Amino acid sequence: MRKFLAVFTIFTLLGATVSCRDDDNPQIPEVPTAQIESATGIYSATDDAKGLFKITLSGDEVDFHLQFISDPVADADLLNAEMTSETYTVANGAGKYTISPESYWTKGGEKSRIAGGTLSVQHNNEEYTIKGTLKNAENAAYEIDFKGIIDIEPVYEIEYAKQNGWYWGDDPYQFPNIGEYMSFFVQGQADSYGELTGDGYYINISFFNKMAPKAWDAKIPNQTYTASTEYEVGTFKIASKADIDAEAPYYQFASFQHIDQAKGINKEVFITGGTVQVKANGENQEVRFNLELQDGTRHVGKYTGFVRQADEYTVSSLVSDRNITDLTHGYLEYRGQSPIAGKTNKRWNMFLLSKDVTTMPDSYWSPGGTGNLLRVTLYTSSTESTDIPVGTYPIGDEVAGNAGIGQGYEVGLDFGTWFYELRSGNVANYAPIKTGTVEVSKNGAAYTVKVNGVDDRANKITAAYSGELSFVDHGDGSRFATKKAAEKKVGSHNNLYHWKKNSRKVNL
Repeated sequence: MRKFLAVFTIFTLLGATVSCRDDDNPQIPEVPTAQIESATGIYSATDDAKGLFKITLSGDEVDFHLQFISDPVADADLLNAEMTSETYTVANGAGKYTISPESYWTKGGEKSRIAGGTLSVQHNNEEYTIKGTLKNAENAAYEIDFKGIIDIEPVYEIEYAKQNGWYWGDDPYQFPNIGEYMSFFVQGQADSYGELTGDGYYINISFFNKMAPKAWDAKIPNQTYTASTEYEVGTFKIASKADIDAEAPYYQFASFQHIDQAKGINKEVFITGGTVQVKANGENQEVRFNLELQDGTRHVGKYTGFVRQADEYTVSSLVSDRNITDLTHGYLEYRGQSPIAGKTNKRWNMFLLSKDVTTMPDSYWSPGGTGNLLRVTLYTSSTESTDIPVGTYPIGDEVAGNAGIGQGYEVGLDFGTWFYELRSGNVANYAPIKTGTVEVSKNGAAYTVKVNGVDDRANKITAAYSGELSFVDHGDGSRFATKKAAEKKVGSHNNLYHWKKNSRKVNL
């Protein structure tokens, strides 16, 4: 019994001793891992040897506002600033690869300075991995384990408030299938249209890229654009040295303007290099500029919002299909040998008109009245001069057996197969017919003509005519003269718009 009591006492004392030791060394609380949902960053140079990256890691409960001292970013790369992969330690003195003690976290509206800790930063392509532990002066700590994209932006000189632009499509003769997206950006005193009228900043620039699938829905494709003196996909057009030496107008190439009357600044210079990033931003777009200017300075700016690209490529004014059933009379015009070198075909035109529409064959086919008019261009072999062969004419290139593609940039500079809606002799609606077929048959002196075409806005244009056609012989070239362009009402545009519009006019 005494032996049992002795053993029991020993175990009791040991238990009491262990219990006292547990109370003296409480378990260290586990460091929570912050749940980071997104990250953004701002880069600014500190000196030639270091760069400051202000990185914000946003979480569901706590946000971290961190200042990393890392390697500097070259001026040319400011839109692609990257933080060096390294281990960064919280330290005073702003040494390289440190985290400034000006860094802090916020939780529940309260701000806590970060007093210590280490973070490993790894960068691979656009993705960052940041791991480590940070603590504040009260020794509260968070584990960081983030992996994702960090959009690091430069410090912008200006953020633009207004944008305007037009989609011009391609130059089918010199630069086919390279679409031009002309645009300008304004901040400051501007009129309702967006032109700079006083103090402020102004950029005009043309981006070149693939053709828009639907010109009337054109948007500047999202990508990075580089400066080029050539017409190339993925570039914006700048003046060459020869252009600058020749004192070319600023509006013909990418240029920059800055006016500050109080400071005596009135600068208008060519943009001579740099990059522009066009990015998606929700339902809108974001345009970031890092531009080299003619005077040796650099401009870094940004625009966020709707990027307007009005359609100046689609010629058709129609917004729906047209089925033309009221054609009652017409003409067949013989125009003679094609004037294009190397072409052996003959040219013809059919003019098909509604009852109340007239035209003047000897006055460049000037129309009058109210109703519909179709001009159908046909190409035949060189042996035809008094009539056209029956058959189906596909709308296509100028070769015998085809119908002519509707071409030209506006009414008055039009040729090929076109539809016009007239009101009191004025053209109210119009459309070049780009694809389809023209079927021609004949019974005695009566022709049957069926047009099944599509315009440049994907509207179907169908028409049928049965009856005689008055023959008009212009085979001597007496009506080959180019018509004077009818001015298309486009509103009050600036010099940049009018220069581009005029540059697209061609002799027919």
